[in-house]
Order: sequence, then C-alpha cells, then structure tokens
Amino acid sequence: MKKVTLLTLVLVFVKVASGYSQTEDGAYLNIDYLKVETENLAKFEKLVNSEWVPILKKEASSGDVTGSYFYKVVYPGGNLSKYNYVLVRTYQDLDAIMAKGERLNELLADEGGNILSKSLDLAEFQYSELWKTEAGVMNIIDAEPGAYAIVNFMRVKPGMENQYLALENDIARPLHEERIRQDQMHNWRTYSLMKPGGIEYKYNFITADFYDIISNMEYGFSNEIMKSVMPRANFTETMNAIINTREIVNSELWKLLSYQKK
Repeated sequence: MKKVTLLTLVLVFVKVASGYSQTEDGAYLNIDYLKVETENLAKFEKLVNSEWVPILKKEASSGDVTGSYFYKVVYPGGNLSKYNYVLVRTYQDLDAIMAKGERLNELLADEGGNILSKSLDLAEFQYSELWKTEAGVMNIIDAEPGAYAIVNFMRVKPGMENQYLALENDIARPLHEERIRQDQMHNWRTYSLMKPGGIEYKYNFITADFYDIISNMEYGFSNEIMKSVMPRANFTETMNAIINTREIVNSELWKLLSYQKK
C-alpha cells in the first residue's frame, strides 16, 4: 500500500509541475528497414543523396508527410545485422499514409526511370512498420532533429500497456525534460507499434533518446535528476515501477545522415 501511495503522489506532482507540452511532430511513423552489404555502402549513400533526397523533398513539400529522416545504424554493425539503414517518414494522420504508396519501393517506383532498380541492386528492403507517437518532449530551443538516436525496442507485458504509457508520460517524461534543460539530451519520444503485430512479434514499443553530442548518452536518469524533479520520490521504487512493465529486447545507435521537413 505504501508503494502505491508513493507512486500516486509522484504522478500527481509531475502533472502539476511539468511545463512542457507533448510533441505533435509526426503522430504516425512509417519505418523502412534496409540492408546494404559492406562493399556497397559508399555507392548506396551516394545514390540516396543524389536520387532519393530530391524525391523525399518533393514528397515533404506536397504535404503528404511532415518529415523524412534517413539513418545509418551504427550499432549493432557488421554482417550479422538484419539491417543497417533506416528511413523514417512521419505523418499527422493515417489517411495521409495510405493516400499514396506508403512503402519506400512504391515511392521510388512512382518516379519512373531506373531509380528503384538501382536501389534494389544496392539495398535489400527488409520490412516496414507502422508506429504511433504516444509521448514525447520537443526541444523548444532547437527544433532541428538530433544527430544521433538511441532506439530501444521493448516488449511491454500483456495487459500493462496503459500502465506503461502512464509511467512514461508522468514519470519518465519530466525527467527527460530536465535532461534537455541541462543540455544532456536533444529530445525524446515513445512510440507504440500499430502494424505488424501479434504475440509472436518480439517488441511492441520503442523509446528514442535523441542527442546532438553522442557522449551525452552516458548521462541517463540519475538520483540527482530525480531529486531535482521529484524530491519526494524514491529513485529505486520509481524506476522499478517502469522496469516491471516491460523488457528491453534490443537497443541500437542510429546516426542521422539526412532529413527533410514540411
């Protein structure tokens, strides 16, 4: 009973004290995962810059997407990785995703010519996923995207999805706000997987920590930050409340190579 009461006090305190508004920067995400062999990395990145970027800029200017972000997966690396490049495109509503070809290969094929065939010669399209933004903190000083992202793929326990999101919104979010205020982080998001899904899928949520300086990834939640944001909370109990709802399946480091915004 004591732990429940403590957690309730923390949630109430955070709702009153938090001064940030939740981000609306891309409510829905289409993520395409790609695999490029080592010998083709330079050629592929050159193709993206010369052929893909103009297409993605055109798409962004049309209003169908709010932004597109092309990442290289730095860790894990090597031949054992299932993918080493990721294209993230953000939308404000689901209808915008389905209005045109939502898959990357369909987008490239619509442009005609041999852009798609050249891309397929260098990159293998692995799969696509549809995500929904559930929580986030916008950097009110710098609206540009962070140069790096720590992407945590998580499996939230069945029946604990609402509890997990409440904890992310009401406890983790204000702590991230303080990290951003201290210039230890650029911004932060939590996403839920919409499609594909099912009990056999390994993960159903993502948290993404964005950084301008990658060495800042060493500055995570600390007792000092906890005390400054929630001085009456118990650090161990509060963290365990989040940890007990989910398991981290995988954690990756992505580097932003290019982006286009509406």
